[in-house]
Amino acid sequence: MFGIGIRYLMGWAMAAVDGAKKEIAEWPPHPDRVFMALAAAWFETGKDADEGTALRWLEELSECEKPGISASPFEQRHAFKDRNVRPVTSFVPVNDTSMSRTQTVRDICSNPDAQLDSLKDIGLALVPEFRPRQPRAFPVAVPHNPIVYLVWQDNIPRHYIETLANLCRKVVSVGHSASLVQMWLTDDPPQPNLVPTDNITTQRLRVFGPGRLGYLEARFNREAVIAYADLDAQMKNSGGNNKKALQSKLHEQFPKGKPLSLRPEPGLWQGYGPVTEELKPDVSGTVFDQRLLVLGLSGKRLTLSTTLKLTEALRGALLAACPQPIPEWLSGHTADRAATKLPHVALLPLSFVDHEHADGRLMGVALALPRDIAPADISRCLDPFLWDMKTGAPSRIRLFDGLWFECHAELELRESPPWNLCAEAWVHPSRVWASVTPVVLDRHFDGKDKWEKAAEIVKNACERINLPRPAEVLLHPVSRVRGVPHAREFPYITRKKDSGRMHHVHAVIVFEKAVHGPVLVGAGRFRGYGLCRPMDRREEETHG
Repeated sequence: MFGIGIRYLMGWAMAAVDGAKKEIAEWPPHPDRVFMALAAAWFETGKDADEGTALRWLEELSECEKPGISASPFEQRHAFKDRNVRPVTSFVPVNDTSMSRTQTVRDICSNPDAQLDSLKDIGLALVPEFRPRQPRAFPVAVPHNPIVYLVWQDNIPRHYIETLANLCRKVVSVGHSASLVQMWLTDDPPQPNLVPTDNITTQRLRVFGPGRLGYLEARFNREAVIAYADLDAQMKNSGGNNKKALQSKLHEQFPKGKPLSLRPEPGLWQGYGPVTEELKPDVSGTVFDQRLLVLGLSGKRLTLSTTLKLTEALRGALLAACPQPIPEWLSGHTADRAATKLPHVALLPLSFVDHEHADGRLMGVALALPRDIAPADISRCLDPFLWDMKTGAPSRIRLFDGLWFECHAELELRESPPWNLCAEAWVHPSRVWASVTPVVLDRHFDGKDKWEKAAEIVKNACERINLPRPAEVLLHPVSRVRGVPHAREFPYITRKKDSGRMHHVHAVIVFEKAVHGPVLVGAGRFRGYGLCRPMDRREEETHG
């Protein structure tokens, strides 16, 4: 086991995860960014052969074993505390402007009618005070602990130890040049709290692999750029036949013109997540994975009664972004367009409920995936929807129903989001569950015992999602959860075969033993109806 330790000397890290937008600070540093810092130190200090060999060994190692990361939580520096406010905007002088040479300084200064603009043309424009200023953002992550580690479980060969240690000591910054660091090699790093995973995750980091050093060297193109600059300077300072000879040599060596040093493109992407506890064997769970993919909403304020319109718009955007062919677990239909009988993706409206000041407004929406889907299939289908594939930043997903509302959804990545946007608020074990959106009944009953029959339908629905049969089900038009609208405020779901209304009602479901969520019951469970809230008290719920 070995690791690379990085101490941010200023107490903060300046780097952008979203490329040129520069709105989201990067934390923890992506493994590929750390590797690029090592490569830059190698380029700038003479490209020692042993160091190059050690870097290529690290590439090969990381193909088989992506590094784990030990990093603390962080805060992003904002102008205000609102999460939607962009980073602090600074107005900085632009690069030196070209100076007009049509008139000499003496000529213009001797003119009594000389204006400030004409004085700028002859040189004052090079002074920062007179240069135009443009807005620039510098995203900054302020970690709780300024030390972070990349950790490999494998051992480092003895003959690479001193070489890599020397190269680490040469690194002075990671990310922006102002993000000063001290880097070192250690054989006793802490255990990582972020590990590579192919499972459901809300964090994707750039990683490196074989060939990355060669790619960076080709993009940097240092030797060609320096050679061109030397020849060009000699040609400009020469005259006569010597100048023509140098000009000919320049065109011969660089027929395509001035070589460029280009920024590297992002490398490979890898999902990272915390080490999670498995479902306890003595606690039952549903057919849905308890690791929800949570998206926060921004834009026009929506209420729980708009659940059907919201989930319909989200489903449309999800299917539009998914590469073909769209799998059955995502579309809900078989290849012949018949309704699937297997579990498929369910969409959950996450609202501000079960709190003293709850008003039922929608704060986000979550995707609940079936348990048995292969991680590679999930990544293929959902990554283009959730992530900007060029920058690796979360996509800002526009949701629009054409008439009633328009809003945007984006993966919730905050370290400490509001409790109702935490998956734990909707899935933690509980004996008692109460509906936040009404449960849709697949049949209508009449007579004195209609509510008893309807309760049996809800019990059957619980068994349909692999839960034990409830000990008791109570039905009522008013939810037990604070902030939830009356059942009649929710639009009806209609049957496809005859367009008839499917009745819905709020429910309280009581089990003999605690069960894990998410609990989604009834005929509308895939469209946001029948979402239940665990009602066993937890300390975190006091935060709203």
